[in-house]
Amino acid sequence: MKSAFFLTLVAGLASSVVAGSDHVLRRAGRPQATKDFMSYTHPSLALDKVNLQEVPKDLLSAPVSAVSSRQLSAQDFYECRQSSPAPSDSDCNSIINEVFALDTPLIVAPNACLLFQFGTCWGFFCSLCEQLSTDTDFVANQLASTEALCVSGGQSGTIVGTDEPEWEAGFIYQGGDLPTYDVC
Repeated sequence: MKSAFFLTLVAGLASSVVAGSDHVLRRAGRPQATKDFMSYTHPSLALDKVNLQEVPKDLLSAPVSAVSSRQLSAQDFYECRQSSPAPSDSDCNSIINEVFALDTPLIVAPNACLLFQFGTCWGFFCSLCEQLSTDTDFVANQLASTEALCVSGGQSGTIVGTDEPEWEAGFIYQGGDLPTYDVC
């Protein structure tokens, strides 16, 4: 089952890249296959980086996987935004668990995002300035940090890594615009 899930993931990503697709799946509920859970898209809502806050020190010491040998650092920032309605905390936690379960390496093109969908929650991980090599453990850890900082308080939110390679991860309510910050 896990190998079929992985092959579906690879095939889905490859077809998205080849087709240049901005297609966003809108199916809610329990993911039945990777294509129903994850898609490839681009950010569309430009936000001002002046609203970003420093990630709390207690999250910086939490163990996380490396992204190009990098962990959460003091150069990472976050922003929580009011959302009405807000993404469901339990739906966002389902995404975190599913992303951890993927346990696979990822390559994300510049200014491109992986979009994870479950119920009312859309999780995203974007490469902002250059191609980024990472893994699903790193992505899930960043989503978990966003959940703790923002979603658990009834808001949508984003964490932004401003060191090279620049990235962002977070949660929005289903169908919302993906944020992007000019940190390049």
